[in-house]
Amino acid sequence: MSDATQQFTAVVEREVRALSRSRSVWLLAIGFFALVVAIAALGGQAGYVPLVLALLTPIEVLVPVLVVALGYRAILGDRLRGELKILDTFPITPIRYGLGVYCGRLGVALGVVVVTLFAAGFVVPLSGDTPNVLAQPGGLDSPVYYARFVALTILFTGVVLAITLLISSVARSARRGLVSAVGLLLVLVVGFDLVIIAGVGQGWIVERGLSEALAASPLSAYRGLVMTYAVEPAVTMPVRAASPIASVFSLAVWTSLSLLTAAGLTGIE
Repeated sequence: MSDATQQFTAVVEREVRALSRSRSVWLLAIGFFALVVAIAALGGQAGYVPLVLALLTPIEVLVPVLVVALGYRAILGDRLRGELKILDTFPITPIRYGLGVYCGRLGVALGVVVVTLFAAGFVVPLSGDTPNVLAQPGGLDSPVYYARFVALTILFTGVVLAITLLISSVARSARRGLVSAVGLLLVLVVGFDLVIIAGVGQGWIVERGLSEALAASPLSAYRGLVMTYAVEPAVTMPVRAASPIASVFSLAVWTSLSLLTAAGLTGIE
Protein backbone atom coordinates (compact mmCIF):
# COMPACT_ATOMS: atom_id res chain seq x y z
CA MET A 1 0.00 0.00 0.00
CA SER A 2 1.44 3.38 -1.03
CA ASP A 3 1.95 6.27 1.38
CA ALA A 4 -0.83 8.25 -0.32
CA THR A 5 -3.29 5.39 0.14
CA GLN A 6 -2.25 4.90 3.76
CA GLN A 7 -2.74 8.59 4.52
CA PHE A 8 -6.16 8.64 2.86
CA THR A 9 -7.25 5.44 4.61
CA ALA A 10 -6.07 6.70 8.01
CA VAL A 11 -8.19 9.83 7.70
CA VAL A 12 -11.23 7.85 6.55
CA GLU A 13 -10.93 5.41 9.45
CA ARG A 14 -10.51 8.26 11.92
CA GLU A 15 -13.72 9.93 10.72
CA VAL A 16 -15.71 6.71 10.83
CA ARG A 17 -14.49 5.89 14.35
CA ALA A 18 -15.24 9.39 15.61
CA LEU A 19 -18.80 9.34 14.31
CA SER A 20 -19.56 5.75 15.30
CA ARG A 21 -18.56 6.48 18.89
CA SER A 22 -20.75 9.58 19.17
CA ARG A 23 -24.01 9.13 21.05
CA SER A 24 -25.50 12.17 19.36
CA VAL A 25 -24.83 10.64 15.94
CA TRP A 26 -26.67 7.48 16.93
CA LEU A 27 -29.61 9.50 18.24
CA LEU A 28 -29.65 11.52 15.01
CA ALA A 29 -29.60 8.33 12.93
CA ILE A 30 -32.42 6.76 14.94
CA GLY A 31 -34.51 9.92 14.64
CA PHE A 32 -33.94 10.07 10.88
CA PHE A 33 -34.85 6.38 10.51
CA ALA A 34 -38.01 6.70 12.60
CA LEU A 35 -39.29 9.79 10.78
CA VAL A 36 -38.70 8.47 7.26
CA VAL A 37 -40.17 5.03 7.96
CA ALA A 38 -43.19 6.59 9.67
CA ILE A 39 -43.81 8.88 6.69
CA ALA A 40 -43.48 5.92 4.34
CA ALA A 41 -45.93 3.88 6.40
CA LEU A 42 -48.47 6.70 6.31
CA GLY A 43 -48.25 7.66 2.64
CA GLY A 44 -46.50 5.02 0.56
CA GLN A 45 -48.60 1.87 0.80
CA ALA A 46 -50.23 2.24 -2.64
CA GLY A 47 -47.05 1.39 -4.59
CA TYR A 48 -43.43 2.28 -5.21
CA VAL A 49 -44.07 5.45 -7.20
CA PRO A 50 -46.54 6.77 -4.57
CA LEU A 51 -43.87 5.93 -2.00
CA VAL A 52 -41.34 8.05 -3.91
CA LEU A 53 -43.82 10.95 -4.03
CA ALA A 54 -44.58 10.57 -0.32
CA LEU A 55 -40.89 10.61 0.63
CA LEU A 56 -39.51 13.17 -1.82
CA THR A 57 -40.37 16.38 0.07
CA PRO A 58 -39.43 15.01 3.53
CA ILE A 59 -36.13 13.68 2.14
CA GLU A 60 -35.38 17.09 0.60
CA VAL A 61 -35.42 18.48 4.15
CA LEU A 62 -34.25 15.58 6.32
CA VAL A 63 -31.19 14.57 4.29
CA PRO A 64 -29.66 18.09 4.44
CA VAL A 65 -30.40 18.22 8.19
CA LEU A 66 -28.71 14.85 8.72
CA VAL A 67 -25.70 15.60 6.53
CA VAL A 68 -25.11 19.11 7.87
CA ALA A 69 -25.29 17.79 11.43
CA LEU A 70 -22.73 15.09 10.59
CA GLY A 71 -20.36 17.32 8.66
CA TYR A 72 -20.42 20.93 9.77
CA ARG A 73 -17.75 20.39 12.47
CA ALA A 74 -15.59 18.02 10.40
CA ILE A 75 -12.83 20.43 9.37
CA LEU A 76 -13.81 23.11 11.89
CA GLY A 77 -13.33 20.67 14.76
CA ASP A 78 -9.84 19.77 13.59
CA ARG A 79 -8.99 23.48 13.36
CA LEU A 80 -10.32 24.28 16.85
CA ARG A 81 -8.42 21.35 18.38
CA GLY A 82 -5.22 22.35 16.61
CA GLU A 83 -5.08 19.10 14.63
CA LEU A 84 -4.72 20.90 11.29
CA LYS A 85 -1.46 22.43 12.50
CA ILE A 86 -0.26 19.00 13.56
CA LEU A 87 -1.25 17.47 10.23
CA ASP A 88 0.67 20.24 8.49
CA THR A 89 3.86 18.70 9.89
CA PHE A 90 3.09 15.35 8.22
CA PRO A 91 3.53 14.60 4.51
CA ILE A 92 -0.19 14.64 3.77
CA THR A 93 -1.64 16.82 1.02
CA PRO A 94 -4.79 18.94 1.44
CA ILE A 95 -6.57 16.86 -1.20
CA ARG A 96 -5.88 13.57 0.59
CA TYR A 97 -7.01 15.03 3.88
CA GLY A 98 -10.14 16.59 2.37
CA LEU A 99 -11.11 13.46 0.46
CA GLY A 100 -10.45 11.32 3.54
CA VAL A 101 -12.73 13.47 5.68
CA TYR A 102 -15.34 13.50 2.92
CA CYS A 103 -15.32 9.76 2.29
CA GLY A 104 -15.34 8.88 5.99
CA ARG A 105 -18.30 11.14 6.76
CA LEU A 106 -20.04 10.13 3.54
CA GLY A 107 -19.78 6.46 4.46
CA VAL A 108 -21.58 7.06 7.74
CA ALA A 109 -24.20 9.34 6.16
CA LEU A 110 -24.92 6.87 3.37
CA GLY A 111 -25.15 4.03 5.86
CA VAL A 112 -27.96 5.88 7.65
CA VAL A 113 -29.71 7.00 4.45
CA VAL A 114 -29.53 3.70 2.57
CA VAL A 115 -30.60 1.54 5.53
CA THR A 116 -33.49 3.90 6.20
CA LEU A 117 -34.72 4.00 2.60
CA PHE A 118 -34.29 0.24 2.30
CA ALA A 119 -36.49 -0.24 5.37
CA ALA A 120 -39.02 2.28 4.04
CA GLY A 121 -39.21 0.34 0.78
CA PHE A 122 -40.66 -2.66 2.62
CA VAL A 123 -43.83 -0.67 3.25
CA VAL A 124 -45.11 -1.59 -0.23
CA PRO A 125 -44.76 -5.40 -0.12
CA LEU A 126 -45.90 -5.50 3.52
CA SER A 127 -49.07 -3.61 2.59
CA GLY A 128 -50.42 -6.69 0.79
CA ASP A 129 -49.97 -5.45 -2.81
CA THR A 130 -46.85 -7.51 -3.51
CA PRO A 131 -48.23 -9.82 -6.25
CA ASN A 132 -49.73 -6.98 -8.29
CA VAL A 133 -46.67 -4.76 -8.02
CA LEU A 134 -43.88 -7.27 -8.55
CA ALA A 135 -45.70 -9.10 -11.32
CA GLN A 136 -45.33 -6.05 -13.55
CA PRO A 137 -41.68 -4.91 -13.27
CA GLY A 138 -42.05 -2.90 -16.46
CA GLY A 139 -45.56 -1.61 -15.72
CA LEU A 140 -46.87 1.59 -14.24
CA ASP A 141 -45.42 0.81 -10.82
CA SER A 142 -42.14 -0.97 -10.26
CA PRO A 143 -39.45 -1.33 -7.58
CA VAL A 144 -37.02 -0.13 -10.26
CA TYR A 145 -38.39 3.40 -9.85
CA TYR A 146 -37.83 3.27 -6.11
CA ALA A 147 -34.28 1.98 -6.68
CA ARG A 148 -33.65 4.98 -8.93
CA PHE A 149 -34.94 7.25 -6.17
CA VAL A 150 -32.53 5.67 -3.67
CA ALA A 151 -29.60 6.01 -6.10
CA LEU A 152 -30.37 9.69 -6.74
CA THR A 153 -30.71 10.30 -3.00
CA ILE A 154 -27.24 8.82 -2.54
CA LEU A 155 -25.95 11.31 -5.10
CA PHE A 156 -27.76 14.17 -3.38
CA THR A 157 -26.30 13.17 -0.02
CA GLY A 158 -22.78 13.38 -1.44
CA VAL A 159 -23.40 16.82 -2.91
CA VAL A 160 -24.80 18.24 0.34
CA LEU A 161 -21.86 16.83 2.32
CA ALA A 162 -19.35 18.43 -0.06
CA ILE A 163 -21.01 21.83 0.40
CA THR A 164 -21.14 21.26 4.17
CA LEU A 165 -17.39 20.60 4.28
CA LEU A 166 -16.83 23.85 2.42
CA ILE A 167 -18.78 25.69 5.11
CA SER A 168 -16.83 23.81 7.78
CA SER A 169 -13.52 24.87 6.24
CA VAL A 170 -14.56 28.53 6.13
CA ALA A 171 -15.79 28.81 9.74
CA ARG A 172 -13.25 29.88 12.35
CA SER A 173 -15.26 29.37 15.56
CA ALA A 174 -17.90 26.99 16.89
CA ARG A 175 -20.55 29.74 16.96
CA ARG A 176 -19.85 30.81 13.39
CA GLY A 177 -19.83 27.18 12.33
CA LEU A 178 -23.26 26.60 13.82
CA VAL A 179 -24.68 29.80 12.31
CA SER A 180 -23.18 28.93 8.94
CA ALA A 181 -24.62 25.41 9.13
CA VAL A 182 -28.11 26.73 9.87
CA GLY A 183 -27.73 29.26 7.07
CA LEU A 184 -26.66 26.51 4.69
CA LEU A 185 -29.77 24.51 5.55
CA LEU A 186 -32.03 27.48 4.88
CA VAL A 187 -30.32 28.25 1.57
CA LEU A 188 -30.46 24.64 0.40
CA VAL A 189 -34.05 23.99 1.47
CA VAL A 190 -35.74 27.28 0.52
CA GLY A 191 -33.20 29.88 -0.54
CA PHE A 192 -32.41 28.77 -4.09
CA ASP A 193 -36.04 28.03 -4.89
CA LEU A 194 -37.12 31.47 -3.65
CA VAL A 195 -34.52 33.11 -5.88
CA ILE A 196 -35.81 31.17 -8.88
CA ILE A 197 -39.41 32.08 -8.08
CA ALA A 198 -38.42 35.73 -7.74
CA GLY A 199 -36.50 35.54 -11.00
CA VAL A 200 -39.51 34.20 -12.85
CA GLY A 201 -41.79 36.79 -11.26
CA GLN A 202 -39.47 39.68 -12.08
CA GLY A 203 -38.70 38.45 -15.57
CA TRP A 204 -35.01 37.70 -14.93
CA ILE A 205 -35.65 34.07 -15.85
CA VAL A 206 -37.67 33.44 -18.98
CA GLU A 207 -39.77 30.31 -19.41
CA ARG A 208 -37.40 28.91 -22.03
CA GLY A 209 -34.50 28.89 -19.58
CA LEU A 210 -36.47 27.77 -16.52
CA SER A 211 -35.33 24.13 -16.70
CA GLU A 212 -31.67 25.17 -16.74
CA ALA A 213 -32.21 27.72 -13.96
CA LEU A 214 -33.78 25.07 -11.76
CA ALA A 215 -30.75 22.86 -12.27
CA ALA A 216 -28.48 25.50 -10.71
CA SER A 217 -29.89 24.68 -7.27
CA PRO A 218 -28.66 21.36 -5.80
CA LEU A 219 -32.09 20.69 -4.32
CA SER A 220 -34.00 21.51 -7.50
CA ALA A 221 -31.51 19.50 -9.56
CA TYR A 222 -32.06 16.49 -7.31
CA ARG A 223 -35.82 16.95 -7.41
CA GLY A 224 -35.76 17.25 -11.18
CA LEU A 225 -33.78 14.03 -11.59
CA VAL A 226 -36.16 12.16 -9.29
CA MET A 227 -39.19 13.44 -11.17
CA THR A 228 -37.62 12.57 -14.52
CA TYR A 229 -36.32 9.08 -13.76
CA ALA A 230 -38.39 7.81 -10.81
CA VAL A 231 -41.82 9.41 -11.30
CA GLU A 232 -42.50 10.56 -14.87
CA PRO A 233 -42.01 7.10 -16.45
CA ALA A 234 -45.07 5.98 -14.48
CA VAL A 235 -47.03 9.18 -13.89
CA THR A 236 -47.47 12.19 -16.15
CA MET A 237 -46.45 15.26 -14.16
CA PRO A 238 -47.74 18.72 -15.12
CA VAL A 239 -44.90 20.48 -13.26
CA ARG A 240 -41.74 21.25 -15.24
CA ALA A 241 -38.62 19.63 -13.82
CA ALA A 242 -35.03 20.74 -14.14
CA SER A 243 -33.10 19.67 -17.23
CA PRO A 244 -31.53 16.23 -16.52
CA ILE A 245 -28.26 17.02 -18.31
CA ALA A 246 -27.97 20.42 -16.63
CA SER A 247 -28.86 18.85 -13.28
CA VAL A 248 -26.11 16.22 -13.46
CA PHE A 249 -23.60 18.86 -14.55
CA SER A 250 -24.70 21.20 -11.74
CA LEU A 251 -24.38 18.52 -9.05
CA ALA A 252 -20.94 17.52 -10.35
CA VAL A 253 -19.77 21.14 -10.28
CA TRP A 254 -21.14 21.76 -6.79
CA THR A 255 -19.41 18.63 -5.47
CA SER A 256 -16.01 19.08 -7.13
CA LEU A 257 -15.66 22.81 -6.51
CA SER A 258 -16.81 22.51 -2.89
CA LEU A 259 -14.32 19.72 -2.13
CA LEU A 260 -11.41 21.42 -3.87
CA THR A 261 -12.10 24.74 -2.15
CA ALA A 262 -12.57 23.09 1.24
CA ALA A 263 -9.26 21.26 0.89
CA GLY A 264 -7.49 24.44 -0.14
CA LEU A 265 -8.80 26.34 2.89
CA THR A 266 -7.53 23.84 5.46
CA GLY A 267 -4.14 25.52 5.64
CA ILE A 268 -2.30 22.23 5.12
CA GLU A 269 0.68 22.76 2.83
